[in-house]
Amino acid sequence: MKKQDLLHLAALLHDIGKFRQRAIERYKKHQEHSYEFVTEDFSDFFAPCGDAFKNAIRHHHHNPTQLQHLIAKQVILADRLSATEREDEERESEDFVVSPLVSILSRLKCADKEHRYKLTALNFDRDTIIPTETIDVNPNDYEKLWKDFKEAFGKVTAGKRYTPAHYQTIVALLHKYTSRMPSATPWEKREEKTIPDISLYAHLRTTAAIAACIGHELTETDVNTLLTTHKDSDKKICALIKGDISGIQNFLYHVLSDGAANQLRGRSFYLQLLTEAIAHWVLRQLDLPITNLLLASGGHFYILAPYTDAKKELDTLRQQISQKLWALHRGNISCILAGISVKARDFKAENFLCKWDAVSGKVQERKQRKWAEMGNDYMFQNLFEPYQNREVDDSDEDEKDYWQFDELGKQLRNAAYMIAFEVTDESTNGEEPTWNDALKTFGLDIHICTDEKPEPKHAKHAIVYRLAETNFFTGIEKYQWDGVSESYDFRIFKPVIASRHDTEDPGKIADYDYLAEASEGVKWLGALRMDVDNLGTVFTEKLDNATISRLASLSESIRLFFEGYVPQLCREYNEKRDKETLELIYAGGDDLFLVGGWSALPEIAQKIRSEFNHFVTGDHVTLSGGIAIEHKKFPLYQFAARSGSAEDAAKSIDDDKNAITFLQKPMKWKEFAEVRKWHQKFLDALTGQDQLPRDILIRLSQIYEDKERWAWRSLYYFHRLQERYKYDEQKAFLRDLKHALNHQDSSQFREEFIHVITRWTALRIRDS
Repeated sequence: MKKQDLLHLAALLHDIGKFRQRAIERYKKHQEHSYEFVTEDFSDFFAPCGDAFKNAIRHHHHNPTQLQHLIAKQVILADRLSATEREDEERESEDFVVSPLVSILSRLKCADKEHRYKLTALNFDRDTIIPTETIDVNPNDYEKLWKDFKEAFGKVTAGKRYTPAHYQTIVALLHKYTSRMPSATPWEKREEKTIPDISLYAHLRTTAAIAACIGHELTETDVNTLLTTHKDSDKKICALIKGDISGIQNFLYHVLSDGAANQLRGRSFYLQLLTEAIAHWVLRQLDLPITNLLLASGGHFYILAPYTDAKKELDTLRQQISQKLWALHRGNISCILAGISVKARDFKAENFLCKWDAVSGKVQERKQRKWAEMGNDYMFQNLFEPYQNREVDDSDEDEKDYWQFDELGKQLRNAAYMIAFEVTDESTNGEEPTWNDALKTFGLDIHICTDEKPEPKHAKHAIVYRLAETNFFTGIEKYQWDGVSESYDFRIFKPVIASRHDTEDPGKIADYDYLAEASEGVKWLGALRMDVDNLGTVFTEKLDNATISRLASLSESIRLFFEGYVPQLCREYNEKRDKETLELIYAGGDDLFLVGGWSALPEIAQKIRSEFNHFVTGDHVTLSGGIAIEHKKFPLYQFAARSGSAEDAAKSIDDDKNAITFLQKPMKWKEFAEVRKWHQKFLDALTGQDQLPRDILIRLSQIYEDKERWAWRSLYYFHRLQERYKYDEQKAFLRDLKHALNHQDSSQFREEFIHVITRWTALRIRDS
């Protein structure tokens, strides 16, 4: 086994003893617990790793001058650089076995109060994703969680000896079981104590990423020097690389008319896979483990790479990626790759944020000269050859979905696993590729599975992903192959796909006609787009002490909400309805796109926004959205564009944004809640037992369109209504409505929102 592989593993497991210590023996040092994890708990599994690896884990708090093995010094240096994450402040001391993890979102500037997470294994339900003000941790919670962790670890390692193929599986186990426990706790007796806002998983992962760079970049002399001077050293250790996929919107929504729902779902999932495939390809070219991929979501990725290797290879990587994408998509999809050096002193909070921001700036610069990295000769040979754009041309009635996005969209309905076989990069040779062929050009042969077991072709390694489920180690026995090594992991996001319940096949996928027919009122379709407001400033202006761990943790937290929790909300909504009406096409990074029966969208939008408010613990981070509704036969790409325009209109309402557009009217969320309340009152009044006439909707709109005569016309109209309708419920509604419309402070409600309310209600009470 290579020394570099042992370094990755030692850095990843150096603090696993903190978990073990809190669960079974608090008075023994955590580094001793880490050592016993690899020498007692799973000694057979870790036997091939050798004594130097085990002692590096045991001695990561020793004086490095007393250590003989380089690997131990490398782990110490990586731990110290990663541990710049720790921030102190005056706070109460806490027993480390009952100290809950603090939500990093509740630590942002302008947050009202600190919130904490429940100590639990990671899943996507509300108790895990949404923090609360008070959380009680029982010491028995650690004991139970440790027992579950050991059982899962034993299951995936039974009868095996460690090889580098097991590394990603161990990372996934740590992700599941240590994401909701703090790495460091405020146990100190001094006035200023550690803030427990970095999870043990985040610390282990970033330490492993830094260690991988140290192993590639630094000599033993460099390591020895930095162990005494690292805080102020100008030694370049790493490169922060960012990849950004461009052209997503145009690619996503140009679909053929037939099978639009499946194609859109398939295209969206392909774009996610493409982002990850490129990121994993870069990792393989630089010989880096999965922990060096800091983030891959929302069409971009961040990689921490050794400085010298990145500097040497980055231009070549750019060229190869661009040439592959050009051959596949002829300019419709591109990947912009940029990198920036990271010195030892840059791991300090005040410096690393500048690097995170600067690499994004470099990406934007490179977007101005897209494709330049391919070289003049390549561009000359390829720009002027005839080409039919198969991605967007649906003018021919016989045009087919050669990419097989339709089939991919169908496969996702009942998929439980995704298998990624690592293969040799395959060129398309100018032929018409499917989505799977395209991913093979980046070395991944992808199979979407229910229960079937695909056979590898020329693959030596497979990654088995459980979809939308963190219990990825259940049922893994069937996904093993002779001559192929396996890693096991989980993917957070899986599209929410509505099913039909009006056919003999209860699992049949609902098309967009069905979703529209499931609407209440007119049978129209709706599209909802939402994303976080000013996310860049959240990172650059609201996050104090923005270390690598905090930046990665903040990104991961937001990703968990969108990729993990939003699908749960949509599934729960569908389950409560006679007809499933929501289809979540995409949720990731900081945004989402949802299609469904139009009448469901205001309710699910309000629910997502409300839960996001609880998730971020206040109004210091906000969310905006736009809803477009149209007849179900309206062209999908125009439909999607209109929902995007609606979202843009909401974000243009003022500098604070925090709004939604519905029925072409941008509103603050508080205003939208008021509009929803009155819409429901109108529904009750117009559809109840003692209902008012429906022409009230038309008359009110006409009255309040008259800017000069609305006052006396309104008073006359309400007087006539109150004379005519005598039931208590009718009188109460009319009295409240009259006051709301004619009160001296109600001009905005009267002039801007009454038309939205009456239009909304009219659509709900119509049958077609």
